[in-house]
Amino acid sequence: MNPFRIDKIVSPDDFCGRVGEINRLSTLIEGKANVIIYGDRRYGKTSLIQKVFADIPSTILPIYLDIYSAVDEMDFALLLYKAVEEATPTTLRKQSGKLMKLFTSIDGVSFSPTKSGESFAMKPSFQTQDFKQLLASAFDLIDQYCQFSKCTHAVIAFDEFQQVADIKNVKIDAILRTISQSNPNVSFIFSGSKKSMLRSLLSAPKQPWYGMTTPISVEGIDPTLLQAYCEEKLDGKFGDYAFTWLYETLRGQTRLILQTCFDFYANEVFSPSMDDAIDAINRMVNEHKADFTEKFLMFRGQQKKGLRAIASAVEGKVYAQENLDKHNVTKQRLNQAISSLLKSDEIQKLDEGTYQFNNVLFGLWMIKEQH
Repeated sequence: MNPFRIDKIVSPDDFCGRVGEINRLSTLIEGKANVIIYGDRRYGKTSLIQKVFADIPSTILPIYLDIYSAVDEMDFALLLYKAVEEATPTTLRKQSGKLMKLFTSIDGVSFSPTKSGESFAMKPSFQTQDFKQLLASAFDLIDQYCQFSKCTHAVIAFDEFQQVADIKNVKIDAILRTISQSNPNVSFIFSGSKKSMLRSLLSAPKQPWYGMTTPISVEGIDPTLLQAYCEEKLDGKFGDYAFTWLYETLRGQTRLILQTCFDFYANEVFSPSMDDAIDAINRMVNEHKADFTEKFLMFRGQQKKGLRAIASAVEGKVYAQENLDKHNVTKQRLNQAISSLLKSDEIQKLDEGTYQFNNVLFGLWMIKEQH
C-alpha cells in the first residue's frame, strides 16, 4: 500500500516536524489565548491543529469544526452543535449516569445510547429558529460540561473561518468576541485557507477581534526533515538537488510534496532524480488542465490579462512596458486587475512589481501557458 496519504488530514502519529509550532500552539491553548493560524494553502494548518488536539491535556476539551459549508447563521450553529457532540463521547461514557441527569435540564438536547452501548449520542432537537438562542445553548452546554468534568476550558478551532464574512444577517465574529470576553470556559483558534481574507476579518484595526488574538504563522516544514521523512517512506534517496528543486518549485507546500511522493511510489520511483521530479510535477499540472482552463475562463477580461501578465513577467517587472505591450494593457488597467485579484485572494504581493499565485499548481499551469 502506498505510504503517502494525500486525500486525508495527516494523522497525529504520522506527523512530521513543526516542533516549534506545536509547542507554541499548545502553550497558547493551555493559557486560554485566542489564536489565528496563518499560512498559505496546503501547508498543513489543519493537521497542526489535529496534532496538538491529539496530545492536549485531558483537562482541556478540544472542539474542531470546519465551517466551509456554512452559508448562513443557522448552518454555523448546527455545525457547532455537531462538533460538541463529536468532542465529548469518551468522557460521557465514563460519567454517563450523572451527565445524563445534568443534560436533561438543557433545552434542545437529548441523549440516547449508541448501538454498541459504549457511549451516548447527543442529538440537538431544535425547537427554535433563533440563531442567538441556539448559540447560547451550545455554549451553555460547553460551560456545564466543563464545570461537571473539572475541565479548565474548551478550545474551539474554527477552520475556514473566513466563510463567516459571507454571512450577512449577523456578525458572527463580533458575537464570538463578546462570548470570549465574558466566558472563561472557552478560547478560540481561527484558521483558514484564504490568508488575506482571514487577516482582513480578524486583524484589521476596525474589526472586532483587532488586538485580541495571537498569530501563529505556518510555513513549509524544514526541508531537511521533510526530505528525510519522504526518503524513509520511499526507502530510497533523492538525487542531487532533486528534493531542493521540488521543495522550491512547490513553495514548500507539504500536501503537494507528499502528492508528488505518492506519484513516485505509485510509479516505483524510489530514488527520484531531477528528471523524475520534473515529470511528476508536469503530470500533476496536466491532471488539472481541464479544471484550470475552466477556472481561468471564469475570470473577467481584465483579470485574465492580470493573470497572464503575472505569469509571463520577469521577477519585479510585471509593470514593465514590455510586459504591458505584450498583453495590450495599460499600467492603470493592470493595476486595477491586480488589485481585484489580490482582494479575491487569487494572488499575493511579494515585492514591488512581484506577485505569485496562491494556488501553486494553477500558477505553474499559467506559466506553462504563457511560454
